[in-house]
Amino acid sequence: MTSIIKNPACIIATGLLAYTLPTSAQDHTGIKHRAKHAHKEILDKQANLIFDSAKPAVVTAAKSTVTISQGLKRLAFGTAISAEGKILTKWSEISPAYNHLIITTPDGKKHTGSVSGIYKEHDLAIVKCNAELTPIKWATHITPQLGDFIALAAPSGEVDALGVVSVQARSLLERDKAYLGVRMDFKTTNNGILLTEVIAGSAAAKAGLRKGDRVIAIDQKKIQGAEEMRNILQRLVPGSEVRVLYRRGLQKRDTKVFLGSRADTQEPQSFPQARMARMQRLGTTQSKVRDNFPAVIQSDMVIKPNQAGAPVVDLDGNVIGLSIARSSRIKTFIIPSSTILGLLTDKNNSYSTDLTPNLASTRNESAQLQPRYTRPHNKLNNNDIEQLLMSEILKYLGTVERNNEANEDNLQTIQEALRKINQKP
Repeated sequence: MTSIIKNPACIIATGLLAYTLPTSAQDHTGIKHRAKHAHKEILDKQANLIFDSAKPAVVTAAKSTVTISQGLKRLAFGTAISAEGKILTKWSEISPAYNHLIITTPDGKKHTGSVSGIYKEHDLAIVKCNAELTPIKWATHITPQLGDFIALAAPSGEVDALGVVSVQARSLLERDKAYLGVRMDFKTTNNGILLTEVIAGSAAAKAGLRKGDRVIAIDQKKIQGAEEMRNILQRLVPGSEVRVLYRRGLQKRDTKVFLGSRADTQEPQSFPQARMARMQRLGTTQSKVRDNFPAVIQSDMVIKPNQAGAPVVDLDGNVIGLSIARSSRIKTFIIPSSTILGLLTDKNNSYSTDLTPNLASTRNESAQLQPRYTRPHNKLNNNDIEQLLMSEILKYLGTVERNNEANEDNLQTIQEALRKINQKP
């Protein structure tokens, strides 16, 4: 037992396995109503053990982590990149308050800060404040492998999130995404993945795949479901060659496929985007900007939007990247250390001091900000003001979600509407 306790990976793996077991699997008596409370206590203890075992890994990185706030509300974390007060963080989360930020350092001291420049394509911002900081050390010599445990460092020195690497570093830009060109039946089956459509002119069509074929394996790896097949393809780049084993009728066949790029294929949009957006929101709060990054590592680590901007480490304490977005219930994106270091050493690449565009209203249609009320130039009487006021409040109350952070955002919007309505013409 002593050897296991000394090995954080063993503790974490054991705890995560326990989380996946249903109550019935852990309670052989079958009396679930009695076991429920005890089961929760066990899981809480396991969670504490898991996070405590990973805490030594984040101690050093936490000294370079700050909290970025607007008033009393945390907008994001930030990572110190110089001793002279320069901080790297997520642009779209802090952009509404970019010139009047509050920076709280690990020692609890508060400083004013403002954005000095941004990397638009990566949704990153550099914040400057008058504080002595401990700059982070990026571990560019480390390449995180699939299944590696990783942790997010908080300024408190605690582990704020924990997970594993689920997809290695890749581009999410449309032009860089490998594309097979099929639509699949997402029902789990042991009889292969049914292709419900093969897009004309796509890599799949050129390789001879047809609607009705069932994909059995890719590069000799048996595929259990459409989600697994999609994840395999997401790890590849355009031009990659894969061997696809499939069944057509009663015959097994295989074909060589040279994957294309989604940007090069005119695919009709048949899956409702609103429905897709709802599916991605289930069980999580998404970041405003959460896609189309030039380079990210994907993890199942669960974070909130205001936990973006923090350093992410492996269990040896190596800083492998910076948390950038919560994309869906099972996806968190991390910008690799090598990408960040490349940006910081070559500012001419994409660095900009133009802070006028607000990225929170771009790149993710479902996350666009709602249009604000603009006061007309003519004078309004009290009845007009009251009607406009109630209209604004009702509109935003209608969008309130169940989580507290979303409620705070909507209440802030309501307060802003009140201020605007009370302004003189």
